[in-house]
Amino acid sequence: MRGEVLKSDGPDGSGLILGEDGVRYQYSQVQVRNGAVLEPGRTVDFVGMGEEARDIYALGVAAAPAQAPPAPPAYTGAAPAMPTASYAAAVPQKGDGLWTYFTRALTKNFAQFHGRARRSEYWGYVLFATIFYFVALIIDVFLSLAFYGTDQYGDPIILPILFIVFILYNILPSISITVRRLHDQDLSGWMYLISLIPYIGGLILLVFMILDSKPAPNKHGPSPKYMGVTTADTFA
Repeated sequence: MRGEVLKSDGPDGSGLILGEDGVRYQYSQVQVRNGAVLEPGRTVDFVGMGEEARDIYALGVAAAPAQAPPAPPAYTGAAPAMPTASYAAAVPQKGDGLWTYFTRALTKNFAQFHGRARRSEYWGYVLFATIFYFVALIIDVFLSLAFYGTDQYGDPIILPILFIVFILYNILPSISITVRRLHDQDLSGWMYLISLIPYIGGLILLVFMILDSKPAPNKHGPSPKYMGVTTADTFA
């Protein structure tokens, strides 16, 4: 593909090439072949890989001789070191807290099936939901014994009213946060139905819930854990 150099690669950031497809591609000097130094306005031929330009050849200029000494710089001092393509580790953002994730799942995100949910958001909800299940059951036992006592055989009469109400209230939040957790793995929310497979379905879904967030944005939005990280940002 051909394109035009908009910005040279340098210490202030990666260079930019406007491709003939109208897309801007980032590049580093190490991807320029034949030792050519690209300047704004120069026509080049390159291979587009996502948002990055690779195997760049300058058009209309002679390639630098292999044995020729480098041209003296226009300024005094040491020449800037050539940047090398390397992958920088994505830095995770601080979470909002497990209790905040739990309350948000039951209120603001009650039936939110769009977007992504980071791992701590899902497990924060699971942790406190489990605690509240036990608390509701214990309260049901005490209230049932206080109001209904035992039957004619001496067995306690237990009416798990709060427990059932909490289960019914959590149907939508539990499904929605699981769907958003699948979105965080760049998977379809319909993968939730895999839990219906006997014996192994729940285990497979559990593995997806344990996996870490993917740093790159996907069709469901940016990563909630590595907010703002893009494909181009992974290059140092």
